[in-house]
Amino acid sequence: MYQKKNFFNAAEALSGIIMQTPLLWSKSLNEKLGSNLYLKAECLQHTGSFKLRGAYYSMHREFIRSGKRDVVAFSSGNHAQGVAFAAKLQNVKAIIVMPTDAPESKIKNTIALGAKVIFYDRYTESREEIAQSLANKNDAFLIPAYDHKDVICGQGTVGLESFHQMANIGRTIDRFYCPIGGGGLIAGSSSALNLLNPNTKIIGVEPESLNDTQKSMASGKRETIEIQPNTLCDSLMAKTPGEITFKINHSLVSSIDTVTDQQVIESMRFAFDEFEIVVEPGGAASLASAIAAINRKEVTEEESIVVVLSGGNISKERHQNLIN
Repeated sequence: MYQKKNFFNAAEALSGIIMQTPLLWSKSLNEKLGSNLYLKAECLQHTGSFKLRGAYYSMHREFIRSGKRDVVAFSSGNHAQGVAFAAKLQNVKAIIVMPTDAPESKIKNTIALGAKVIFYDRYTESREEIAQSLANKNDAFLIPAYDHKDVICGQGTVGLESFHQMANIGRTIDRFYCPIGGGGLIAGSSSALNLLNPNTKIIGVEPESLNDTQKSMASGKRETIEIQPNTLCDSLMAKTPGEITFKINHSLVSSIDTVTDQQVIESMRFAFDEFEIVVEPGGAASLASAIAAINRKEVTEEESIVVVLSGGNISKERHQNLIN
């Protein structure tokens, strides 16, 4: 589906819009773990997650094709903020369909960025139908959270950036750990990395109660699960893999791991203690998986591991309550 030029074009369009997030590394940490671990800190990205990449790039491409118009999206928070901020930069209006149980901090941040928020009940209503109706009514561009080729390409710049950052220090990426909600981030990143180094092992990570992609990979077709209320990982609450994303991930992702809420909390604490960075539960899932694999001795000390910390949108109070 993608060629190298697609990701390079996306990176060029995003230059000056997003920040190149750092790869965090700690000598003492890696000596303690017996590993060679690097953390791709997308939690430090503008709007607090990687989602700005896909949101802005999809708008950029759509507006070139069809001219500027207002936008609509559906999201529990991170995509919402990415779309709201990208719309502000493009000087268009944004309407965001958000679940009533979305974290209050994400709702407030989305509104503060200038978007209009429409609420729905994620257990009884279809966000896709509501968003499509709003897009039709307002002649607006509907930006899916993940199942869109330009959104996926924009998210793939996380993998592209990681590859070049590691190359700059003379290393290749042996293992790339990435969280999975609908699958856009890992689909884009695995596509970019496969083009640049097909030997990189891609490991997707889901909460154990939200393992729709793991089940889909096992059966070879898209499976649907019941959304579990009260899970910590609100940013990973997809009940079915995307149609486009699953096709890519089924082909390129090496394996899917799952983590518990307790493992997620421990990885949030780990990131804060070691690097003084705040990571939300869904954003810390891949770190939890990587640490577990290291502890199980599945990873050698010689292997270079990149872990995506995908988001940091959590209130200070909730973060401290969880890690303490």
